[in-house]
Amino acid sequence: MEYVTEFMNTQPAWHWWALGAVLIALEMISTTQYLLWPGIGAILVGVLTFFLPGMDGRLSVFLFAVFSLAATYAWKRSPWGQVDYTVHPTLNRRSDQYVGRIVKAAANFVSGRGAVLVDDTQWSAIVIDGSAPIAGDSLVVEATDGAVLKVKLMPGSLLFGAAPQA
Repeated sequence: MEYVTEFMNTQPAWHWWALGAVLIALEMISTTQYLLWPGIGAILVGVLTFFLPGMDGRLSVFLFAVFSLAATYAWKRSPWGQVDYTVHPTLNRRSDQYVGRIVKAAANFVSGRGAVLVDDTQWSAIVIDGSAPIAGDSLVVEATDGAVLKVKLMPGSLLFGAAPQA
């Protein structure tokens, strides 16, 4: 144990700066913000070690831990560290992004179930207005249930084969 204490007591400031630079470089590669604050903590300990050359190595390690935790806590509590999930309420909920979109029936619906074309993808769909769409009808996505779109016939659209109302 004396060897570890002696080793820590003899570390120059540039060792802490190098550790800080490595941690910040790893942060730049990973972009997770997990290594940024310990990197800054290591640089701060390096500055203290530079101005206080006789500082105990155990105190340096303790200050590194304190600076890292304090910087992380301060960042998470600051307005810049807060994540605002209301900016993109449909993020990672792909089917919810289609609510309100006009889609086409891919095939005739049977018993209220069928498939619709959204862009270049077919999605399972159920009809919520009691209509029986056929292939090519325009539908509006009203809601979702997991990966199933809840659709209704688009207002004003004409079913193929139906006679226009006079």
